[in-house]
Amino acid sequence: MEYFTLAAKPTSDDPAVVEAALRRAWNACAETACPKCGVPAGQYCRNRTRGDWYVTRFHRPRQDAAGVPQFLPPVGIHGLSWAKGKGVFRWDDRRVPTV
Repeated sequence: MEYFTLAAKPTSDDPAVVEAALRRAWNACAETACPKCGVPAGQYCRNRTRGDWYVTRFHRPRQDAAGVPQFLPPVGIHGLSWAKGKGVFRWDDRRVPTV
């Protein structure tokens, strides 16, 4: 979560349940390769802007491939959102940390 963090509106009586679901979503995405940008599992997604690669949030196809839509709705989350990014960063092969 070096560049981005997941965010959700509180939808459960137990905030720990929501936090656990968000962590599970993050880790599932981290363990899945991205079919959109082609990065292998364990790396951040990337977008190309003016010929350079930049780090971006997990692409929707990656979230879908990781199974995120199947395990968030039971806790009242119907899509991932993201807290504000911490800046713009050039993409490298840095590993996505698990949480």
